[in-house]
Amino acid sequence: MKVTRNLIREYYGIPAGDATLYHYVNAGFVKCDEENNPKVEKTAFVGDVNATCAVTGYENGWNFEAQYLRGDPVVDDLAAIARGQKTGADCERVLVCVDMADPVEDQPGVYRARRAAIAVEAGPPAGDPKSVTRLSGTFHQTGELTEGTFDIALKVFAAT
Repeated sequence: MKVTRNLIREYYGIPAGDATLYHYVNAGFVKCDEENNPKVEKTAFVGDVNATCAVTGYENGWNFEAQYLRGDPVVDDLAAIARGQKTGADCERVLVCVDMADPVEDQPGVYRARRAAIAVEAGPPAGDPKSVTRLSGTFHQTGELTEGTFDIALKVFAAT
C-alpha cells in the first residue's frame, strides 16, 4: 500500500489545566515536514582506509508553514507564542503523529502513533500586503519519542 501524506496526521497538544487538548493540524497548514536529523559519529582507525560510522542520536523536528487563520486553535497558539515571544515552559507542547495507514486491529478509529514533547520555535506572522499572512517555524522534539496508539474520535493517546 502506498502511503500518501494525508494518511500521516499530526495532532498538536495544547495544555488545558492538568489535561492536554489535541487539535488536528490541518486547516491553514501548507507544510508540516518531519526531519529526524541523525547525528553520526565517524571514526577512521589508523589501520583502515574508510571510517566506521555510528548513529549516536537524533535532533528531530517538524518544519511548519501555515496561513494565519484566526480562530483555528493551533494557529492561534502558534501566533500567541510568536507574538508574545514566549520561552521555556510557555512554548512547550506535545505533538502526536498518527499513521492512518496502520489501524489497530479490533479497535475502530484507533491507529498506531508516536508522541513527542516539543519546544515550539514560531516566527512572527509575515507576508505581503495583498496575500494571506503566514506563520512558520519548527517543532523541536525534546527527549524520546513515545510509541502508542491514538483514538481520533476521543483524541486520546495511549502509550504502549
